[in-house]
Amino acid sequence: MANSIEFNSTDLSDYGLIVNGSNIPDFNQVYDSVLIKDLSYAFTPKRPPKIISLNVSVIATTRAILDGYLDNIKLATVFEVAKVLKLDAITDRYWNAKNTAFEGRYMAPGWFEGIMIFQADDPMAYDNSAVSNTYNIDADPDTNVETPGGNGYIFPVYTLTAGELLTTVTIKVENTTTDEELQFIGTVASGKALVINTATWVVTNDGTEDMADVTGKFPRLKPGVANSIKVTAFSTTGTLNVAYRNRYL
Repeated sequence: MANSIEFNSTDLSDYGLIVNGSNIPDFNQVYDSVLIKDLSYAFTPKRPPKIISLNVSVIATTRAILDGYLDNIKLATVFEVAKVLKLDAITDRYWNAKNTAFEGRYMAPGWFEGIMIFQADDPMAYDNSAVSNTYNIDADPDTNVETPGGNGYIFPVYTLTAGELLTTVTIKVENTTTDEELQFIGTVASGKALVINTATWVVTNDGTEDMADVTGKFPRLKPGVANSIKVTAFSTTGTLNVAYRNRYL
């Protein structure tokens, strides 16, 4: 069944565009290795950008209207930075992508057949719905369980809001499921937030970057399983918020 796309909040069906086919399910990753004498060592695989190829038609009642549609499609899709790409046939996710090609030929005065190619440098798709769960920190250490969906590792934002003054403490946030732990040494004022952004590798304290005494690994979430998030040295009066979007290969 033909469908359309939305790019940067613009529905391209408004310009007569329909999608006849795509390569959306395609997935690949690159494995690097090095041969030392007669033994090969493999490294962690890399996922190249996702190339999204769409076979499209643009339909209009006249050649003049068709040319106007094609102009508007180019205007709506050409940007120097990635924008949100959605297909209306896939209702639960989107990609951050750039349009790298739009080409084809006229089949009739009001009919254009072509191909649109988008490149998602981050090859993962993101859930349309954001997740945000808040837990009370009422023990030290305190462990709460977060069970995300999707099938790709997730980079959440952890927000620790202090319920009292914490002076020169070593706060630890660990995902014991993935064995990834981050440590922060410092002071957090009562009611202020320590924010750990695992996507950008930045920790802020009351809105200001505070990376001088941060060590360890930024803890990701493993998809499709229960993740145990352990918080240490944050007293027993604060809260933990875990915010993210499920990701898909």
